[in-house]
Formats: sequence, C-alpha cells, structure tokens
Amino acid sequence: MNDQALNSRLTESSATPLSPPEQAHRESGAIAAASPSSPNWWRIADFGVLGLWIAITGFTLTYHEKWADEAQAWLIARDLSLWRIFSYELRYEGSPGLWHLILWIAQHIFHAPYAALGPIGLAFATAGVAFLIFFAPFPRPLRWLLAFSYFMVYQYAVIARPYTLLPLFCFLAAYFFHDLQHPERMTIVLVLLANLTLHGTLIAGCLGLVYLLDAIRAWPTFDQHLRRRYLICIGVMALTFLFIVAILKPTHDVAEFVATPDLPGASPKPKPIQKIYAILSGGFFDHPLPSIIFLALAGGWCFLRKRFLVFALPVVLLITLYAAVHGYAHHHGTVFIAAITGLWIAWPTPEESAKFGLFEHRATQVMTALLACLALFNIWDASVTIRNEYRYPYSGAPDVVRYLNSAGAGKQPIFGYLYGMAAVQAYYDHNILANIPTTYFHHGLPRIGNSIDEQEFDRLSPEYVILFSEAPQIMFDQMNGYMNAKGYKLVRFSDGYLLFKRMSYERQAYFIYKRISPSGAQIPPQSGPDK
Repeated sequence: MNDQALNSRLTESSATPLSPPEQAHRESGAIAAASPSSPNWWRIADFGVLGLWIAITGFTLTYHEKWADEAQAWLIARDLSLWRIFSYELRYEGSPGLWHLILWIAQHIFHAPYAALGPIGLAFATAGVAFLIFFAPFPRPLRWLLAFSYFMVYQYAVIARPYTLLPLFCFLAAYFFHDLQHPERMTIVLVLLANLTLHGTLIAGCLGLVYLLDAIRAWPTFDQHLRRRYLICIGVMALTFLFIVAILKPTHDVAEFVATPDLPGASPKPKPIQKIYAILSGGFFDHPLPSIIFLALAGGWCFLRKRFLVFALPVVLLITLYAAVHGYAHHHGTVFIAAITGLWIAWPTPEESAKFGLFEHRATQVMTALLACLALFNIWDASVTIRNEYRYPYSGAPDVVRYLNSAGAGKQPIFGYLYGMAAVQAYYDHNILANIPTTYFHHGLPRIGNSIDEQEFDRLSPEYVILFSEAPQIMFDQMNGYMNAKGYKLVRFSDGYLLFKRMSYERQAYFIYKRISPSGAQIPPQSGPDK
C-alpha cells in the first residue's frame, strides 16, 4: 500500500490513531465514566500527596541557607546584560543559560529580590513532581514514593539551581516520546532541556537521537506534511546544539581547564575511578555494588522492552561527563533522573501488559520492586538530609552578613577570597569587596580573589578579611599565622555544611579577620575551627 492510500484510509477511518497524551485523556475519561467514584478518590489522593510534598519542601526551604552556586547565577543575571551573559560570561560558567535567562527576567522585569530565588526554584520543582504524580505510567504507589525520593524532594527542589527544572523537562520528554505524529512538541521540550545545563544537553541529545530513530522506522507511514515538519524540527535541534557550542566553547582563559595557585582549603580532587564510584553510589543506593546491580537489571529489562538505548545512552554519557570532565555531588541526581526517564519511556501500557506472558509479567514486577526499593532508600536519605537542614547551617554566608552588618563594616575596605564569597555578595545590592571587581566570581584568568595580592593588601590595608573554605581546618592551619603576622585577629567563624544525603559533602565555612594592629604586629596563636 502506498503512502497516499494509507493516509486516505487513516483520514477516512473512525479509528484515527491518537497521540499518547490524547490516548491517555480518552482512557481516563472512559474510566471515569465507568466508575464515577473510585477514580475521583484516587485523584484526591494524588492531590493530597502533592500537598504533603509541597508542605515538606516548603518547610525545608525556610531553613535553607543559600550557598555560592545558587548566588552565582543570581548575581550574573542581576549585574550583566543578556548580551554580556550569552556572548561572554556563560563560557566560564559552563551553563547554556536558560536558568540565567529566567533569573534575569525575574529581576529586571518583575524586580524579584534575592529572597525569591528559593521559591522560584521550588515552583519549578513542584511542576515536575506534579507531572510525575499525575502522568507517569508507573503504579500509583510507586509514583508517590518517587516523589519523596532524595533528589525530587530535596536536592532538586530546595536548592535553587537549574536542576529544579530537570525533572519537569525530562518527564515531559518521556511523556511525548511515543508521539511520532507531533514532533514539534518533543522538539520544544528538547530545546528547553538542552539549554538548561550541560547534563540536560546530553540527555536531550540522547532522547532526540532515539526519537529520530523511531521516526525513521516509521517514515514510510508519514505523509509529506509530517515529513516536512520532521525536517524543520531536525533543523531546529541542530541550530540549538550549534548555539550551545558557540556560547560555551572554552577559550584559553577558562579557569576550569587551567591549574592556578589558590589559597589552601579546597577539597582534594578525586581520581576518575573514584568519581565513577561516587556517582554510581550517590545517584542510586549509596554504594557502588547495589547501584551497579540495579542499573544492570534495569538495563536488562529495558532491553527486553526494546528500549535499551534510551535508558543506557544518557546514563553512560552522564557518568562519563562526571568522571572525565566536571562533577560534584549535586550532579549525581542527573543520572537518577535520566534513569527514571528511560524507565518511564520503556514502561508498558495497560494494553501491552494485557498481552504479556508469564516471563514479561514477572520481569515487570521485579522492575517495579527494584524501583520501589530505590525510592524507599532515597526517602531515607531525604529524611536524614531534611533533619540536618533543620539542625545545621547549609552555608555560613548568612551568618557572615549578620556579623558584618552588626559590626558596621563597609566604611573601610573589605577583602574576600575564593568562590564562596558570591554567597555573601548576593545579600547586598552592591559590591562590598575592594579586591574583586565583580559581585559574582569570574571563573576566568586571572582568577582574581583566589590568592592574596601582597602589594594590594598592604596598600589598602582592609579592615576586614573574609576567607572562604571547604576544608576549614586546613585553611586555619595554613593561613591563621599569616593573618596574625599581618596584624589581623580571627573575630568570627561562620560554619556551613554542604549536605548530601546522609552526610556533609564538604564544608561551606568563612573566617572573618579584623585588623587590630599595624602590619607586622604579632597576634597570639588561636585555636582552629575543629579543635
């Protein structure tokens, strides 16, 4: 049968194929008509679960102290024009810029204060969780459990970074994945996902590739109009990736790829094999072995479902990015979200399940149990983290601000060092530091603020000096004697703990030194922060 005849049959027949969203809407309507009470109670339960999720995350957000990564994007969006952000600064940030655009609009159009940053991130996270609860193909109890897993209820909800949008965009892509009749819907989602973070770019590329392979297999059944739409969508995606390459292509002065002398106190750099173990553990079961077993079984199930590529490709590439290029603990969740997205796409419809043999039924039950175990384990992680968020400061930056304000600092020069100063700067509407020309921390050479310029220090003789550290005992041991010799005394130690699951990944601490003697006067030794 030729394309024209096939298209004629499809248009004349009353059994016109529906896209997955339309099919889901029709099926939900049929269920509601057949049983008017039961589905309504389940839907009320869904809203109840969502309400509980909002209550927990909202409570946690009130105790969260924003750290430098949250403040950095806010400051860049506040202080730079859109042209400067996209044409220059983003290549040093390694971010495609959608998050910066959102924050720029929030501040320059809606005049949002810094306090609004957390609620902005939480609003996006709420949309992602709501989409999971109401539209995921998993059994309803499993959807509820996943909503309260660590990355969904804390890391990508309370911490206001672009990752708060990652679940929403990934789940939207999974929702539209089987709809080959409307490629523009998938394209819009993938463009947004690709411009969110580099991790989103990788996931978008993987999902787009597999979606295109499915479309190529179905190409003979497409009419000319649909084929033209596909070609336009392919062009849009190609331009999107070219745009991302253009704005993020590293130059010789991108500090991420250049070794520079810094002040002591940074965490030691792990080896690639250690990072692989870290992301496998952190993304799933907090230990490499059960995490590898889970991924192997999930990959095998996706292979059985003929969806291995959509699961394995993004997971493998994200692990590679983390181990070989750039990665910290908060990136572990990208692999978690990618895995859930792959399983969403591979999950059988009720019609497919009805045709399963015993082996397929058992395999799907095992996969359901594995996902439930993963969710329950991560709920435990989330409960401990939320408790620690309540008990301990996430960042010492707010305490630094409180101290500086109470001391009336600012009439004389203040010096600050290292990246964490961005978390302090965000609380002010101007640059409070005399040694750094920008409120945000520019990750390019020369790395101003990463080391002490002796001539500048002696010339301006700042009243206060603030040292940020991820390893405060090391910083104290190596810098306190130097500061004492310069005539400065430690007057405040503002501690913070970058929480990750059931531990503190690294510290977010600040030492505040005040000038009390002329340069060269000795100050008696002081005890360190861990003593």
